[in-house]
Amino acid sequence: LLSSAAQVETAFAASALPARAASFDVVVDATGSPTGLDLARSLCRPLGAVVLKSTCAAGADFNTAPFVVDELRVVGSRCGPFPPALELMAAGLDLTPLISATYPLEEAMAAVEKARTKGTLKVQIRVCSDEAAPELDTSS
Repeated sequence: LLSSAAQVETAFAASALPARAASFDVVVDATGSPTGLDLARSLCRPLGAVVLKSTCAAGADFNTAPFVVDELRVVGSRCGPFPPALELMAAGLDLTPLISATYPLEEAMAAVEKARTKGTLKVQIRVCSDEAAPELDTSS
């Protein structure tokens, strides 16, 4: 969860409510569940954005009123066929030219700003330091 008031703040959903209700500018939901989507909505401030990183089949009972009343933006994330993409990467397809910039998690707001600039393709946010990053097997 990112909050402009605190520059960058992260929180796990279990510890975010009720004290942090409606306090985040951007909330990312990767649960794929109606409950997760409702939680993301309740954490997002009015005029904020809920980013869906997974598909959620909420069904006919889905209540859109809170999204409309709070004027929330819902941003989808394109999904695609992963197996062919992974096969191409395993065969040596270099995707690093598509990454315009890399930021540590502590600079997530700067990463978001960079992603908004014209000409930026992809911005990567590192969650761990290089020392803590898993070793990649580049021998094949």
